[in-house]
Amino acid sequence: MGHTTPGRTVRIVAAVLLVAVEGLGLAVFATLDLLDLHADRAVLAIGTSLFLFAYAGLLLASARGLWRLQTWVRAPIVFTQLIQLGLAWNLREAAPPLSGLFAVVAGAVLWGILSPGTSRILAAVDEESRASQQ
Repeated sequence: MGHTTPGRTVRIVAAVLLVAVEGLGLAVFATLDLLDLHADRAVLAIGTSLFLFAYAGLLLASARGLWRLQTWVRAPIVFTQLIQLGLAWNLREAAPPLSGLFAVVAGAVLWGILSPGTSRILAAVDEESRASQQ
């Protein structure tokens, strides 16, 4: 049986790039938080930075998985974008430009990963993977 799975669409590539940028942004933020370490908040800064580094790693792994058309990536990516939409809502009055940016990026990623075309491609990859295991 030959490889018949369709390739990556523009939506998938855009979602990969946006999720990768989110992951890199979190890693930069975590690094900046560590660089601004003060003795009175050292434990909080280190704990927060470790969490953000782990979250950034998950996003970067998810972006890589989506690039490889792996189906497991949908759940962490969708979960992250829903959190980002909530964050955008909370920032709507304090930082409207940032809030808008978060909302647009989350919407674009959700559109890219939940669109019917992407669902068909990931289902085809999953089916092909199951067929090759038999």
